[in-house]
Amino acid sequence: MPSSGWSIANIAQVLVNSADDRVSGLYLRNPDGSVAIAFGKTRRGNVLSQNPMGFKFPPEMFVHDPSEYFGQLVPTNQMVDKDGFVSVKQQSEVYSLKIINHDGQVSTMKTKQKKQKTETILLPSEVKSNDIAGSLNVIYNNQSICTIDVLTYTPFTYKNTSRLLYGLLGPFLWSIPLAFLIALVMAASISKTGEKYTRGIEDALERLSKGENGVSLPTTKIDEQLVINKSIAQLDETLQKNRVSQQVWLRSISHDLNTPVTSMKLMLDGIADGVFPLNEKSFALVKKENDELSDRIASVVLYANLQNPDASATIRNFDCAEFIEATMERFPVLQKGRVIVHPSISSMQGDATLLQQAAYALLDNALKAGKGNVTWELGENTMSFSNVGTLAEGVDFFEPWARGDQGRSTGGSGLGLPIVFQIMRLHGGQATIKQSGELVVATLIW
Repeated sequence: MPSSGWSIANIAQVLVNSADDRVSGLYLRNPDGSVAIAFGKTRRGNVLSQNPMGFKFPPEMFVHDPSEYFGQLVPTNQMVDKDGFVSVKQQSEVYSLKIINHDGQVSTMKTKQKKQKTETILLPSEVKSNDIAGSLNVIYNNQSICTIDVLTYTPFTYKNTSRLLYGLLGPFLWSIPLAFLIALVMAASISKTGEKYTRGIEDALERLSKGENGVSLPTTKIDEQLVINKSIAQLDETLQKNRVSQQVWLRSISHDLNTPVTSMKLMLDGIADGVFPLNEKSFALVKKENDELSDRIASVVLYANLQNPDASATIRNFDCAEFIEATMERFPVLQKGRVIVHPSISSMQGDATLLQQAAYALLDNALKAGKGNVTWELGENTMSFSNVGTLAEGVDFFEPWARGDQGRSTGGSGLGLPIVFQIMRLHGGQATIKQSGELVVATLIW
């Protein structure tokens, strides 16, 4: 407690001595609400006005110069008339500082009111009620000494900083339409480039659809468009390979079908000319060539049907023993004796008709590979066929009319293994042929 007692002057001294730049201004009001002392500046940077009836105090009472934080104090003779103050309704946080002096023992207690204080006070027109961040009521021995209103302003409310901020804000606001205009120009340029690229891709695809190869693609540096160019180039290459393969297929089909036809024509011409006798042996030879022609035509038709997008496999359970018997019925007795069957299950799952065709094709190839036995093993969703032989290198055996070793290529339609591959595709499985020691092993897994 100061020796001079508690007063607004003493409180003002404490406030100024402890002031910092976090506070824009202070109003010390008398218990009746009138402004006694004002420190700080208004929003426009002017010195805060004081009530003519305010408290006058000598500057030498301060340890620090109050202008260091709040600017020059307003002398009494420069105070505005009380008419310059207007009544406003204040709403702010309110704290109470209670000081109790009991026989020289001083205690203090600070509390915050639960609700904001709402009261009508006098403020200069330049100060708004929402500029008051909070108020502090000082109470000494249950007697109100004064109320301190703390003023805080945003950067926009200071004269100098507001100029700076508005100076920065102006170019920013002007840059928005400029940036928008630049964006429109860039978008138009990109759109025009994209349109040109799209027309180039459209032209390339149209030429591909007409059967042309080696089409030119528009140049680009955009990653996404480079991916499109790469895909179209791969499509072009694939179509070109398919076209070459198609020509090979047509030549192979013509050759394979023409061979038995030519043989039958020669024999029939020989019989007509009397070169060959008209007997059972001659008819048997003609029938053999006719059967060969029928088998090759049937293989071509089956392969084409398996490649049809609508083709599918009917998956069902079937008896393994009946499946083996139905497959072996297609072979002569001597060939049946060379097939050693090892079934490890009693039933299988899949399209029995298609799997029977695949098993027959692999057994037929293996039997033609040599005079040795062929081992046929059956398991759960798997079959393997092995025979002694040597597998040719660098041959795709599942490509139509591919030529590999004797047992797996010649003497047939050239479509046996490609048909097997298509059957596995419809079952969602795979077919492989590989050399395992002295054995050639063909495996089906689905």
